[in-house]
Amino acid sequence: MDLLLYSYFSWTDLLLAALILYGLYALLLLARERLVRTKRVEGFRATAYAIVAPFLLLYQPITVLVLAVIFVYINPVLHGTVLLFLVAAGFSRIRDYLSGRIVLFNPLIAVGKRMRTERAKGVISRISPIGIYLQTGEGLHFTNYTTLLTQGYSLVTGKDIGGFYQLHLTPPKDASAPLQTLADRLTTTPYLDRSFKPELSYTGKEERRIQARLSVREEKQLTELLALLDEWGYPATLAKR
Repeated sequence: MDLLLYSYFSWTDLLLAALILYGLYALLLLARERLVRTKRVEGFRATAYAIVAPFLLLYQPITVLVLAVIFVYINPVLHGTVLLFLVAAGFSRIRDYLSGRIVLFNPLIAVGKRMRTERAKGVISRISPIGIYLQTGEGLHFTNYTTLLTQGYSLVTGKDIGGFYQLHLTPPKDASAPLQTLADRLTTTPYLDRSFKPELSYTGKEERRIQARLSVREEKQLTELLALLDEWGYPATLAKR
C-alpha cells in the first residue's frame, strides 16, 4: 500500500511526456489530413487512412490516461484527490466523450449522412467531441453519444440529403496537381456551405477521375456550381443519390 503513495514522477517527466505525446499526435493529424486530401477509394492510401483515422480515436483517450497517471504519481495523495474531484465534476461529459470513441468507430457516420434517433431524424451537420448535431426540419438538434448508444440510432447509408451532393469530375489532362488545385479553388467558391469541408479523392490509380462530396448553400445554385467547374476545366456529373 505504501508503494502506491510513493512519488514516481516529477513535473519534468509530465512535461516531457506531454511534449512527446502531443508531437506524435500532431504527426498523426498531419498524416490524416494529407491522406484525406490525396486518398483514393481503394489502394494503399485508402488502407492507410482506414488505419490512421480510427487509431486517432483511441490515441486521444490513451494519451489523457497516460498523462493522468503521471500527474497522480507526482504527488499521489494531493493529485489523486484533485483528479477524483475533476472526474466526478465532469463525469457526464467524460462518459459522452468515451461513448463517442465507440460511436465514431463506425466509418459510415459522417457529415452529410442521414441519421434517425429516438427523438429526431435529419442529416448530420456537425460532429463534436461529445455529440452529433442533426439538421432537421425543425432546426438544429443535438444528441450526445451516450444517448445514441443507450437509445440506439440508424443510418441511411450511401445517401445524402438537402444540399449535399456527390460529383464525378474529369480533371484537366495537363494539370500537375489537379486535386489540390481543385481544393484551392473551391475555398473561394461562393456557392458552397462553409460549415462542410468538401471531400475530394481520386477514384482510380490513374488519377483520371475525381470524386467529390460537397454541400451547396442553396440547391438551386447547383447548376451555377457545375457551370463554374466546367469553366475551370473540371466537367462534372452528378452521382446517383
